[in-house]
Amino acid sequence: MKVNIFRIPESEVEPLRAKLTASQMEGIKTVQQEGWTGTFYFSTNPTPTPVRWAEIFREYFEGLDAPTNRNYYAAFVFTKGSQCYAISYGKAHFYLRPFCDYDFGIEVAKRIADEADIRQTASRRFQGKRKKDIRSFAYNTRLDVESGESVDYLQAAVVDDHRETFGKIGKFGASVLLTPDIPVSDIGKFLDALDAEVEKPATFSLPRTTVISEPEEIERYDNMLIEELTSEIGTTDFTHNSYDLYGVDFVFSSDGRFTLSCPGYRRQTVDRLDMRILKLYIADNGIPRENLLRIKVRYEPEDGPGYTKGIKESLDFIADDDRVLLANGRWMHFNQDYLDFLDNFLREIAVEEVEPEFRQIAITEPLFNTPDEVGMAGYAVADKNFDIFRTRASTPIEAWDLVKGSRVYAVKFGTAQKLGYVCDQASAILELLRNKAGVKEIPNFESYCLWFGYRSQKQLEDITGTGSIILKQKIETWARRARDLGIEPVIKISRKINPEHDI
Repeated sequence: MKVNIFRIPESEVEPLRAKLTASQMEGIKTVQQEGWTGTFYFSTNPTPTPVRWAEIFREYFEGLDAPTNRNYYAAFVFTKGSQCYAISYGKAHFYLRPFCDYDFGIEVAKRIADEADIRQTASRRFQGKRKKDIRSFAYNTRLDVESGESVDYLQAAVVDDHRETFGKIGKFGASVLLTPDIPVSDIGKFLDALDAEVEKPATFSLPRTTVISEPEEIERYDNMLIEELTSEIGTTDFTHNSYDLYGVDFVFSSDGRFTLSCPGYRRQTVDRLDMRILKLYIADNGIPRENLLRIKVRYEPEDGPGYTKGIKESLDFIADDDRVLLANGRWMHFNQDYLDFLDNFLREIAVEEVEPEFRQIAITEPLFNTPDEVGMAGYAVADKNFDIFRTRASTPIEAWDLVKGSRVYAVKFGTAQKLGYVCDQASAILELLRNKAGVKEIPNFESYCLWFGYRSQKQLEDITGTGSIILKQKIETWARRARDLGIEPVIKISRKINPEHDI
C-alpha cells in the first residue's frame, strides 16, 4: 500500500478540515483504528477539466461533446489526541501542504532512511551561480551534503530493521511517501509506529530550507514584516548578535541615489537609504499598513544603469526565532541542521587575531584605509587602486583594500547585512581569477582576508554569532570559492563603534 503522509499541527487541524470542505471534498466515511479517528474526505463532484491534446483534433469531434477529465482526489485525515496525520491521494496534497509540518518528511528520513544508500537528492543553494541541483545515485551511495546546501527532497532505502514496518524505499520532503505492506484496516497501527519513530533521536543530520509558497504562510510573514516597518525608529537599525531578534535591512550597496515611491503618495529621492529613512518616509506620508508592500525602491548606482524593485525584493529580513528569511522577495524556512552545517563550516575558516589598536574602530572606512591609520601596523594600502586588477570590461574593479605580506584584505564596516557586500565583491574577484579574466598579471597572494568592522552592541569574537544567515551564506560561498583556487580564506573581526553613542 502506497501512502503519502503529512503531519498536521494541532492548531491547523480545523483550518484544514474547513479547507477540504471548501475544496469540494466531503467526509464520506469515518473509521476507528487503534484509538485513531479517521475521516475519509473525497471529491464527490470534481470540476471537469479540458483535455488539452483534444484541442488539436477539435474537428474530429463533430457532433460529440468536447472530452474532459474528472480527476478525483481524496484525503484520509487521522487524529488521536493532539496528533494528526493526513494521507493524500490525487491532487489533495495541494490542499494539505499549506497546513502541514514542513520538517516532518525530513525528520522521518533522519530516523528511518539509510544514510549509506541514497538514491536521489534535490538541493538548493542561496549564493553563487549554482542554485538548484538534482542528483541521482547508484545503489549504496552515502549521503554527502555541503554546508550552505539545503536538501529539499531525499529518496533513500529504508534501514533494514524498519523495512518490515515502513517498506523498502522512502521519499522524504514536506511529506513522506512509503510503501508499507498493510491493509487499510492497519493504517492506525502504522501511524502509531511512525509516531513513535519520530520521537526517537535522529541518526544523521540533514540541512534544509523550504521556500514558502502557500498564501496563508506568506500573509503571516508579510504581516510580520509590516510590523517591523511600522515599529519605532531605531528598533531595526542593525542586526544584534543573537538568534532571537528580528533584523531587517536593505540589500543595496550604499553608493548611488535612491527614490522611494508608493502609488498615491509623493516620491522621495535620497543619497543614502537605511531603515530610518524608510520609516520616516512611511510616517511622513501617512502610508497605511495595507499599502506598505506596494512601496517601490528605484536604485541608480553611480557607475551603472538603474533599476526598480518592490520593497520585499529590496529588503533582507531575518526572523531567526522562526528560522525564516526573506531574500529576493521570497520567504524561506531554515531547519537547525542547516544552521549547524553552516556554523561548522565557518568555524573551520582561519581567524586572524586583531591588533589591540583595531579591536574597536570609530572612524569611517576611507579614513581607516590610509597609511596614517594602518601603515604603522605593516599594511600597504590598495584601496581605490584600480590598476591591480584590470579586465577587458570598461568598469573599473577594486581588487582589495590592504596588503600585508602574502595576504590581501577586503575591508568593510557596517551591520551584518552591509558586510555581505564585501563578500560579494570578494567572490566576484575570485570568479574573475578563476576565469583568467585579467589582462595583466596580478601580484601573487596566498591568503584572502575579509576584515569586518562589525557594527554591534558588543565585540563579536566568532562570526557564527552573527544573527544574519545571509552573511553566513555569503562567507561560506566566498571561502569555498577561495579554497577551490588554492587560496586560504581568513576572517578578521573588529567592532565598529559610533563614539558619540557606543560605550
